[in-house]
Amino acid sequence: MELKDIFLNNLLNRKKGLVITVGNYKGGAGKTSNSILIAYQLSKLGVSTLVVDLDPQTNATKALLLTKSANDPDNINTVDKTIMYGVASKDFRDLPVKILSNLYLLPSFTDFQDFPKYVYQHANTTYDEALILRPLIEPLKDTFDVILLDVPPMSKEVTENAVVASDYTLISFQTQERSLTGAENYISDLLKYKDAYMLDIDILGILPVLQNKNGSVDKAMLDAAKSAFGWDLIFKTVIPHMERIKRFDITGITDRDRFDKKVMEKYKSVTGELIQRIYESEND
Repeated sequence: MELKDIFLNNLLNRKKGLVITVGNYKGGAGKTSNSILIAYQLSKLGVSTLVVDLDPQTNATKALLLTKSANDPDNINTVDKTIMYGVASKDFRDLPVKILSNLYLLPSFTDFQDFPKYVYQHANTTYDEALILRPLIEPLKDTFDVILLDVPPMSKEVTENAVVASDYTLISFQTQERSLTGAENYISDLLKYKDAYMLDIDILGILPVLQNKNGSVDKAMLDAAKSAFGWDLIFKTVIPHMERIKRFDITGITDRDRFDKKVMEKYKSVTGELIQRIYESEND
C-alpha cells in the first residue's frame, strides 16, 4: 500500500469526523476558495465532506449551489433552512444540502449577521459565549468524515465558536502584509482560546495564495511567513494566481477544460498534503 493510501485510510476509518476551521482575520485571503476546492477534492477521494458556511456574505453557499446546478441543471435549487435557523432551533442535523456525491453544504444567509446578537442573548457567561456552535456541530461528526468551517474575516463571536468546535485549523494566507498580520493575530487568539477552553486543536499549516506568482512582493511575504511561523508550518504546495478560481464564484466549480484542470491539479496536491498533515499530527 502506498503512503498516500495509508494517509487517506486513516481519515476514512476514524470513528468520528474531523472539524477544520479555515481562518485568517484578513478578508480576501482565499478562505472560501480554499474551503470549497479542498472540499471538492476530498469528495472526489470518497471522503464524505461538509462545508459549513459561517459567513453572512454567503460566498461559499452561492458557489456550491451553483456547482450543484452546473452538475444537475434539470433540478431547481431550493434551500428551506439555513444555519441561523439551525442555531435558533439548536439542531443542524437536517440542514446539510447535497451538492455532489460525498459533498454537502450547510448553507448560510444574510440573517447569520445576527449570530453575535444571539450569542449575547443566550449565553449566561463569557465562557459560554464560545460554546454555541460546538454542541450543534458535534452530532454531524457521526455523518461526515471532514467538516470544513468557512469563517468571516473579522468576527470574534464566529471565530471563537468555530475554533472551540474544531479539531484543527488551516490558515489561508495571501502573500501581502495585511494577510500576514491577520494570520499572526488569528494564531495569537487561537492560543488564547486553546488555553481558556483546554482545546486539543492543532494548526495543520499555512496555505499560501499568491497574488502574483512572479512578484517580488509575493516572494518577500512568503519568506516573511516562513520566518514568522517556521518552514514546517508552510504548505509545500502554493496556490498561484489563477483567474479560473474567481470564475467559479460565477459558474460554480467545474472540471471540464484545461483551465479547470489546472486548478484541480493544484488542489489535488493541496488536499493530498492536507491529508498527510492530518495523519502526521495524529501519529506523531
